[in-house]
Amino acid sequence: MTESTRWYKGNLHMHSFWSDGKGFPEIIACWFKDQGYHFIAFTEHDRLQEGHCWISTDPRADPGSTIARDGLLQEYVQALDDGWVQRRAGKEAEEIRLRPLAEYRQRFEQPERFLIMTGEEISARWGEGPFGQVHWINACNLETAIAPPPTQPSSTKAIRATVEAGEATARHSKRPVLISLNHPNFEWNATAEDIAAVKDLRFMEIHTALNTCNNLGDDLHCGVERIWDVALTLRLGELHGPPIYGLVTDDCHAYRPGHPVLGDWALPGRAWVMVRAAALDASSIISGMDGGDFYGSSGVTLVDVGRDSNGMGLEIEPERGRRYRTRFIGTRRGYDPRRDPVVDDDGGEIRTTARYSDDIGRVLAERNDLVPTYAFRGDELYVRAVVTSDVDHPNPSYPGQKTQAWTQPVVP
Repeated sequence: MTESTRWYKGNLHMHSFWSDGKGFPEIIACWFKDQGYHFIAFTEHDRLQEGHCWISTDPRADPGSTIARDGLLQEYVQALDDGWVQRRAGKEAEEIRLRPLAEYRQRFEQPERFLIMTGEEISARWGEGPFGQVHWINACNLETAIAPPPTQPSSTKAIRATVEAGEATARHSKRPVLISLNHPNFEWNATAEDIAAVKDLRFMEIHTALNTCNNLGDDLHCGVERIWDVALTLRLGELHGPPIYGLVTDDCHAYRPGHPVLGDWALPGRAWVMVRAAALDASSIISGMDGGDFYGSSGVTLVDVGRDSNGMGLEIEPERGRRYRTRFIGTRRGYDPRRDPVVDDDGGEIRTTARYSDDIGRVLAERNDLVPTYAFRGDELYVRAVVTSDVDHPNPSYPGQKTQAWTQPVVP
């Protein structure tokens, strides 16, 4: 790390009452700021936090809503009691106006302390039927919302159309936009082959801290890290495209424990990214991420991540009583390209990532010290590191989860 850069902690996937989240955005922003985060992006479904939006306090309007329960409205009024809360009479119950981001961000943002980026989670539909299938794709630092593209005939065309729309928005606004494919194993929506084929897609979520996102896969679907390794191998080894970087996010929807529908598995603070950048502004954060200068964490902190022509290494910030294991993972050139389709009990092929040889995404080296390094042999397509502690995650996304950190792939 140079004197002109520092690490910034952020969450780039989250929701509020503006879409299907269960909290007021001002209260949510305050929580992240108080917890030491430096930046966040609200990524509401198919919209930005702009325009006029009123929500009812009637619990019958949305059985999963907590605006009329658990004291959320009371908390909102007490926290912002200077005439900030706007009310009106509705047909069935009182309604509360949701303040747009442009109205509330100045209450929380501070130079080099806290930043709120604009964001949207875009529904990219494809296939046949009245609704087809969906990819969920985030775009951060937007000037205007991106309309979901028309339903496409294939998965890759749906991803490509959304990425192209984001790139067009970036060119028009002259501001960088970060585009990421979200939770590929949620409803098993994306395969490694889909992801690799869209060369302009540079980011994907490789750990989403929602219990429904199937991070580990199942008997028929591989885990998300395996999807990442296969996509990286196909992209770099066969399609000769750029690497794919891995995001780690909360995708939080609820902000108090014990939600009547979401329980404790949609809470904030379960996973985040650490970005090395020159300043706390959207352009610098996205520039750092575009260069792969960030890592994801669910509880392990890295002091440094570096590379040179000879290899790569990292320094782990120790916590008393904890032990750490670092695995350097990658694929070597000349790997066995064999792949087999996945079939169900009746022999029918399933639309999922194919079965690939163990040459792909193999463990190249393993270390147990606090400054683990890996020396390039010269035949690696890429190398990435994952650090796993021996401590249980305090709010796990799956049984037995330990706290971890994931670095970005390095292409020697």
